[in-house]
Amino acid sequence: MRTSIIIVLMLTGLLIMPLEADIAVTGMKQQTYQYIINNTEAFPDYQFLTSSEIWNYEYPSLVINGTFGGGYKLDGFVLHAIRQNDLDPAIRAELSSSDHEKKNLSAYFESAPMATSDLLLPVATTLNETLAVRNLTVLLRIDKISNRTMNVTRLKTIYQYENGTSSEEFEQSKPEENNSDPLNDINQMFSPDTLLEKI
Repeated sequence: MRTSIIIVLMLTGLLIMPLEADIAVTGMKQQTYQYIINNTEAFPDYQFLTSSEIWNYEYPSLVINGTFGGGYKLDGFVLHAIRQNDLDPAIRAELSSSDHEKKNLSAYFESAPMATSDLLLPVATTLNETLAVRNLTVLLRIDKISNRTMNVTRLKTIYQYENGTSSEEFEQSKPEENNSDPLNDINQMFSPDTLLEKI
C-alpha cells in the first residue's frame, strides 16, 4: 500500500513539473531566437530543414533563405540537410504549403538520406526584462556536410534592443588540444643531454 502511494505521488509530480516550467518569473521574459545560416549558397545541392527535439518529425519545417525560428519555447531545433534530388517532390510540396496543420512526416524522414547536426539550437531563452531585448539572432555557419553528419558552427548572437541599438556576443573558439605527453616533457627536461647543456 505504502509503495503504491509513493508511486502515485511520484507520477503526479512528474505530470505537474512541465506545467511549472511555463509559469512566468517576475522580472524575466522569454525571448525566442531567430537563426540565420550565413552560407547556404555554398551548398546549392542541398535543402535544409528543421525538426523538433521534442516531437521529432511531427513538425518539420523548410529553412527558407537560410533562416528559421518560432516554435514552442521549451523545444529546440534539430538542423538537417538533404540533397535536393533525394527530397520527394510530394514531401517538398507538403512542407511548402501554407497549411499549418500538424504534418507528421516521421515515416518519410526517419529513413531519408539526411545529414544531421548535433548542435543544440534552443527555440527560446529567458532574459532579464531590464535588458529590453527586442530581437535575438544567432548566426550559424555550415562547415561540412558528409553522409549522415553536418558540422555547424555557432558564430555569434546579435542582441537588438528596444532603443534601436544592438550588441554582438561572439562564440568562443574551442581551445587547441595539447597533444604533448607531460611525462615525456618531464623526461626531456631532466635528460642527461639537457642537463649538460645547462652546465
